[in-house]
Amino acid sequence: MPGWRDTLSEQAQCDLDGLTAAAVEFALAGIKAGGEFRPFALAVSVDGEQQAIAPDFPGSPDLTVVEQLAAHWRAVTEVKDTLRAAVVALNVTLTERRCDGIEFSVEHRDGAALGLIFPYAIGADGAVDVEPPSEHAMSPRLWGPEV
Repeated sequence: MPGWRDTLSEQAQCDLDGLTAAAVEFALAGIKAGGEFRPFALAVSVDGEQQAIAPDFPGSPDLTVVEQLAAHWRAVTEVKDTLRAAVVALNVTLTERRCDGIEFSVEHRDGAALGLIFPYAIGADGAVDVEPPSEHAMSPRLWGPEV
């Protein structure tokens, strides 16, 4: 069975690899600073530049994670015509594994849409151990025939 890489151009693969690496680093910075991170979105512009996509949150600092996540998706959707790729990230609890995870919804305008979960644990010394990701299929939210 062909993987997602088999259907994408080399440029699209590079976009997604670079974006995922940047998102892991961004998530790790939040984890190291506060033990977790809030939902966030990063993207690759049509010019190939990586950028953060910040939603226009309402004035309340008490937004639920679901509200924050929805706001990030709205923000990315609003600018999707200026982007080649995007990732929306969420800190999750992996109950069966008894650890936390960095969950990404990653999309490219050339047709890739996949979910990645990087399990992680924070050691007694504060070091963060990140495991290789699991991949799962996902329906496109930004680009594709269903959108």
